[in-house]
Formats: sequence, C-alpha cells, structure tokens
Amino acid sequence: METIQREGEWLELVADLITRPLTRWPVDRILPMLACSFGAPAATFYAQDPGGPIDQYRWPADLYEDRLEEALRWGREQAPVDHPLLRYYLATGRAEAVQVADVPERFADHGVHERWRTACRDVFSPDVVAQASLPVCLTGGSNRSFLVGRPDPYSPCEMDQLRRLQRVFVGLDRQIAAHARWTTRTGPMAVPTAEEVGLTPRESVVLDMLATGATARAIARRLTVGERTVQKHLQRVYAKLGVADRLAAVQRAQLLGLLPPPVVVRT
Repeated sequence: METIQREGEWLELVADLITRPLTRWPVDRILPMLACSFGAPAATFYAQDPGGPIDQYRWPADLYEDRLEEALRWGREQAPVDHPLLRYYLATGRAEAVQVADVPERFADHGVHERWRTACRDVFSPDVVAQASLPVCLTGGSNRSFLVGRPDPYSPCEMDQLRRLQRVFVGLDRQIAAHARWTTRTGPMAVPTAEEVGLTPRESVVLDMLATGATARAIARRLTVGERTVQKHLQRVYAKLGVADRLAAVQRAQLLGLLPPPVVVRT
C-alpha cells in the first residue's frame, strides 16, 4: 500500500509539472520529495551543459555547508577515480538508475569502495554512503542527474521504483529542454501567447518540433511518448489554431509569434 501511495504521489506531481511552462527543473519540489520517498536525509541535482560549469542543487539547502568547498573540491578532483557511481557511468556511458552497492567489481573494486566510505566519513557524511543515481540526460556532453543518499542500500523493490521514476523523469527532462529551446527561439511573448491560444507546454513543444520537419514518430521518440499520443497532441494543436494540416499550423503559429518567422532568402 505504501508503494502504491508513493508512486501515486509522484504521478500526481509529474502530471502537474507537465502542464507548466518549465525551462528548468523545479528542484525545490523534486529533491525533498525524492529524499522523503526513499527515507534519505539528502538529495542532490547535478546539471552540466557542454563546456559549461557544474550546477549543483542540494537538499537540504545547508547540506555540507560547513565544508562545502572541501566537498566541491573532492567532487572535481577525486570523484572520477573514487566514486563508484561516477566510475560506472564514465566506463559504460549507460544512462540507467544504479546504486553504489550494485556497481560491478570490474568498475569499482574493494579499494574504490573503501575510499568512497572514507570520503563519506571525512568529507560528506556516513548517512549518505548508500547513494543511488537517476540520470535524466547523459548525451551530447550534457549531464543532468538526481542523486539520493542514505545510510543503507536500497532494496530490489526500491530500485525498481527508482528505475520507473527515472523513466518518467527522462521524458519530463526532454520536455523541459525542448520547451527551453522553443522559448529561446521564439522570444518572451511566446509563452503568454501560447496560454492565450490555449496550447499546453507539451503542445507548444510538439508544434515547435513539427516546424522543424519532424514526423510524429520522431517527435514521440524524442519525448519518450507513444506515437498515438503525439498524434492526439497534433489534433489538439490544429483545433486550437483553427487549421487542418501541418503547413497551415506552422504558418498560423508564425503569424501569432508562436514560432520564429520564416527565413527570407534574398537573391
């Protein structure tokens, strides 16, 4: 019953977030709920774009506050060698939910685990030695991941729940990233115009992808949803714009400022 209630709460939260015009992760809502759901005293979100700095958001906000510089330095200098999870991801490139206890020995032997436990004792906290990572984006040089830590390893049932949650997060991350690209391309009036027309954030993203020539199947793959779901989004987009096909939808959206104007080629 507890598992069903927990997953129902997450579905309710994600359903709410999908309807919001997000351009970045609402970590203030995700992190405390992630920690609470899995009996953890701490949770963190890491984000890094190609060539950019690492952004780190911690819950609680004062986590490692008295030794933050030391913790950040360990993360930069020692984590690639001494953190079992990071060694696993660097070696495999697999964007899957994994906990420290499940990292195969060929990626992190006994010595690595000992150094990690020492780091938790001296730099972080023994209360976060059992960490699980939920990557939501590990492609093209981008890295966005949630990390939740507690004293004891996660059970197989809990890891199944984390994997299901990660799959939902991946879809939400793709919508957030696509919505951020759309708002950057179209300007500050795009979001209020979309709201006035009645387009949801997901429908705005689908419209933007449609304008690039993407098929329903390609859009579904990029958003990790079913093709029929995309087709339903398209039907609603056409209805709200008062059009009947792709070309008319793009032209109407350009006139309204929902898409960048067409490029004029001068000869």
